[in-house]
Amino acid sequence: MPDKALTYDYIIAGAGAAGLSLVCHMLGHESLQNKRILLLDRDLKQTNDRTWCFWETDESPFESCLKSKWSKLHFHSPHFSALLDISPYRYKMLDSLSFYQYCLSLVERFPNVEFRQDEIVSLEANGILKGKKAEYQADYVFNSVLFQIPKLPKKHYLVQHFKGIFIKTASAVFKPEEPTLMDFRVAQHQDCRFMYVLPVNAHEALVEYTGFSESALPQEEYDLELRAYLRDFLQLTQYEITHEEFGIIPMTDAPFSKGISEQVINIGTAGGATKASTGYTFSFIQRQCAAIARNLAKGREPLEGSAKAIDKFAFYDSVFLRVLLEKKQEPWEVFHDMFSKLPASLILKFLNEETSLLEDLRIMNAVDQKTFLWAALRLGWRR
Repeated sequence: MPDKALTYDYIIAGAGAAGLSLVCHMLGHESLQNKRILLLDRDLKQTNDRTWCFWETDESPFESCLKSKWSKLHFHSPHFSALLDISPYRYKMLDSLSFYQYCLSLVERFPNVEFRQDEIVSLEANGILKGKKAEYQADYVFNSVLFQIPKLPKKHYLVQHFKGIFIKTASAVFKPEEPTLMDFRVAQHQDCRFMYVLPVNAHEALVEYTGFSESALPQEEYDLELRAYLRDFLQLTQYEITHEEFGIIPMTDAPFSKGISEQVINIGTAGGATKASTGYTFSFIQRQCAAIARNLAKGREPLEGSAKAIDKFAFYDSVFLRVLLEKKQEPWEVFHDMFSKLPASLILKFLNEETSLLEDLRIMNAVDQKTFLWAALRLGWRR
């Protein structure tokens, strides 16, 4: 390792969704295009290792990376099924390899931006980052790699865990314009479990088994449930699995650290960008990274203006997590109540943290008020 650290204006530790999104947002500002920026990751980002889904009303900066997008979604519970119009939103599925290639091709256009393959060993408050190959230092380090989930009393801890398979069929099975967002007709096992079916075309789709619970399942259980769903609900026994994905995403209302100093700032899941009640992250990463890039372009502190005096959505997330943990109501019934009584676009707007207080009240009126009110009261007492 060299005696002197390699120096930059900004270091982005981790070239995943958060790190690459941040560098793209930075390079969208002319005042940042001449800054020396280092992207650091142990992986070259040359494989399709995950799929991200999100919804929005406008086109994203990564529109060219989308695998599919839809304006309608199926929802199924044991007592309600419907194909729901989500306009003006579009539900989007993004291919990670396309995303990596798009972002890294943008980086290549700026000679002052460097991508280095190195494994991050440690990160110090003064902006010194130690890798296995070299030592690096910057005015600001944006970290999405090294973090721990805080274990605090009176906080709620669940995980979203899932296994998805991309399948290909010989016959035309899927309706490409009609994906399934949630199918709760599968066995719940005293838990919250559902299926996604996101078709790419008539012959190919991502089929994913997802759970919200305190821990993940044995791998064979995901496989059993996926095979059973394909057989019993899609009448499929002959298909080719072309790709598999597995993931565990934290669902917690414990506050994530903003960083270890004013110089070292956490982003992505490390910086609290994962929504506690759903596990969705990609849209919140874009907001976080866009705000940081705007601040840097204006010569401000990266997190200036990010603090909220009152965060109503954080409170709603805590209440929902408590409802899931207490199990006084079947979790699928919560989603059933919302999707059977409300416009799907309003639900997505709420989950995207874009609703007004009056719209929030419509959501609250749709769910079992006794269950949620008592959860909210007990949450307040515990705090």
